[in-house]
Amino acid sequence: MAAHPATDGRRQDRPGFLLDLITGTETELDSLQRLTEAAAKAVIGPDGPGPDCAAVLARGGSAPLTAGSSLTASELAASEDRYGDGPLMQALSTAGAVTVDGDTSVRWRTYQRRLAAAGYGGAVAVPLGLNGGTSCALVFLARTGPGFEGLLAEAKWFAGVATHSMRLALEVRSVRSAGDNLKAVLESRTSIDVACGVIMAQNRCTYPEAFIKLASASRQRNLKVRSVAENILKALPSGAPAARFES
Repeated sequence: MAAHPATDGRRQDRPGFLLDLITGTETELDSLQRLTEAAAKAVIGPDGPGPDCAAVLARGGSAPLTAGSSLTASELAASEDRYGDGPLMQALSTAGAVTVDGDTSVRWRTYQRRLAAAGYGGAVAVPLGLNGGTSCALVFLARTGPGFEGLLAEAKWFAGVATHSMRLALEVRSVRSAGDNLKAVLESRTSIDVACGVIMAQNRCTYPEAFIKLASASRQRNLKVRSVAENILKALPSGAPAARFES
């Protein structure tokens, strides 16, 4: 089967680049959605530019996230999670590319019926090379059947782009999350330290003795130590002092 002629030269001339999957996004699902939209615009399918694209992002212990460049593609990806079949899930489990077209094996017959009902002639799924217990795969959905060797080559090219882009997005989001957690810890510690200072002044005791009093009140009231500390600070005539951090 010959590759689509429009893809051959275009693949050879394409430089590598990164997709911005962070700016303007709040969650990993937002980044995944942006990735599918970029993929649908960048890849040439057997019926020309713009095959629909869907994606799945899986982390250990969490439900997989699915997204699509169109509602139909998104629903098809979600159906794979429901039924436990389809090329996306296969690409995730084997870390290899999967092609589903008219010549495919019996194992894809159920998925092919859903594929045809959605108006697609075939699908090509490719995994991304992520790490750290996270896996991701893209599936490109074409309306017509012929020319899937060309689409497979296109999909593999874009998977390389998507791998670096998604790795960067996940790393940035992880750093942001760690920073937010650290800020929360520091704010909590500040409240406790200041509350202990108030107790020390009122009871003429040491810091360890003040903290024991704070912890005892926490147990008696069935509240977190930080909550008891904040209640003490709120009762001050000037109110609770604000914690300040350099940005």
